[in-house]
Amino acid sequence: MKHVKQLFFLFLLMTSLAGPWVLAQDPPAQSPLPRPDQIKPAMPETEPRVGVDINRRVTLTLRDAITMGLENNRDIEVERLNVQINQFDLLAARGAYDPRLTGNLGYERAAIPVASVLAGQNGRLETDGVVGTANLTQRIPWQGGNLQVIFDNERATTTNLFTDLNPAFTTTLSATYTQPLWRNRGIDLQRRQVRIASKRLDISDSQFRQRAIEIISQVQRAYWDLVFARRDQQIKRESVGLAQTQLEHNRRLVDAGALAPADVISARLEVERRTDEAEAAVEAIQRTENELKALISSPNNAEFWGSALVPAEDPQLDPGPALPIDDALRLAFRSRPEMEQFRLRGELNQIDVDYYRNQSRPQIDLFATYGTQGLAGRRRGGINPIFGGNALLYERVNRLSELAGLVPLPVPTPGTVPTFLIGGYGTSLATLFKNDFRTWRVGVSFDIPLRNRTAEGQLGRALTEGRQLDAQRQRIEQTIEVEVRNALQAVETAKRRIAAALKSRDDARLQYESEVRKFDAGQSTNFFVLDRQNALSSAQVRLLRAYTDYTKSVAELQRALSTTLSSQSIEVK
Repeated sequence: MKHVKQLFFLFLLMTSLAGPWVLAQDPPAQSPLPRPDQIKPAMPETEPRVGVDINRRVTLTLRDAITMGLENNRDIEVERLNVQINQFDLLAARGAYDPRLTGNLGYERAAIPVASVLAGQNGRLETDGVVGTANLTQRIPWQGGNLQVIFDNERATTTNLFTDLNPAFTTTLSATYTQPLWRNRGIDLQRRQVRIASKRLDISDSQFRQRAIEIISQVQRAYWDLVFARRDQQIKRESVGLAQTQLEHNRRLVDAGALAPADVISARLEVERRTDEAEAAVEAIQRTENELKALISSPNNAEFWGSALVPAEDPQLDPGPALPIDDALRLAFRSRPEMEQFRLRGELNQIDVDYYRNQSRPQIDLFATYGTQGLAGRRRGGINPIFGGNALLYERVNRLSELAGLVPLPVPTPGTVPTFLIGGYGTSLATLFKNDFRTWRVGVSFDIPLRNRTAEGQLGRALTEGRQLDAQRQRIEQTIEVEVRNALQAVETAKRRIAAALKSRDDARLQYESEVRKFDAGQSTNFFVLDRQNALSSAQVRLLRAYTDYTKSVAELQRALSTTLSSQSIEVK
């Protein structure tokens, strides 16, 4: 205890002797340490970086970065192409209702052996003809109807002597409409595919907006991280400048005999330590800059990758009122793309439920057919074999009748083809459209499966998927609520951190200035001055971090509420 008291009195004696002696020295008064608010802002970065020409700078606003991200980001391009793919899928599904025209045209020549003298000559029938058919099919996009129109044409010649028209032109026109009465009436395969393609297009639009929001949020975070990295490196360079100034100050005091040489070493060590931190900050700039470039640069843009990005904006504090939690949750549930996608997926599931429930019903279809026919041809020349053979017989009978005094038998004349059937293909068409030869038919067709386990299984699967979607929707609602609550808290916490960091910086500056004055007056040591410098630098970094975190938390809140696009005045098409 006695030794402790002796050391204490010795310390007081040295302090009393050193104080006036230090105050009497001129160098400290002639070269005071600079105030922190008088230090000039750091010049543009001079430290070289790998693959970057620091003399080639690209000044970038946040709006520019977001625009470049939406235009050049590959993920956005993939989602944009997904939308186009679904647009083409919808177009293809609607193609089921495009009218379809099919047909054929051909020539046929045939020689057929026959066993009847009425069918041909010398046991042979020869025919040749030109046959053409056109078939127009049209699905009706409502009630599942189907219309089919068939137009048949034929020009035929034959060696059959009993055919009065040779060649003959035959035309047939018929229309059939089929209307489902139960299965496929409310929904069928084609309408299901159209509805599904339409909903998938809506889902892809929502996913595109969601991806755009995510990209914008990533760009915002990367942009403010780069702002922080550059400002942080500037603060560390300023801290190096303060340490160098302190080092020079200590050297002058040592030269004047007012300070021990050991204080020069401690100041030099501090310069080296802070220089190491400043060099590490350069790597942080490179990493954050590369992350931002990856989000906003176009492919193979070597010039852009080789340039230094200089953010043109600083974090700002919005003093506006906070959004109440209930309003924020309602806004998020109404605006989040994930909720819209679950709604659309539910509608997709309902389409399947309706379709498979419909397919489990019996199929009963009403059909109606109406047709008309036309015929024309050229009259065959020569004598009809039947009537030609009977002419000799009637001639002999009438001669005998005349000798016997009997009345002669009248010679029957063969029937003749009506004149309106005499002509070519045009005459046949005229007969067709005159509509004198009509055929119509109505009826009902049915297909009643005795058991339809396929449709029952598919319906059960669709109903189960609907319940699964509902459970997934509830889970995403919980996730959204957690994100909104966390984002609101992060914004409020960042505001309070900014207020605390502002006070801390101001107090650290006052403490540093006071320590400098005490050091100049010989009432402090080099250690405390350097410590106050470190405290001031740390306070500046904390303030910068608080501002940066606040700006990033606002961006995250916008993402959680799905107001990113409207907040940035961006319309995604």
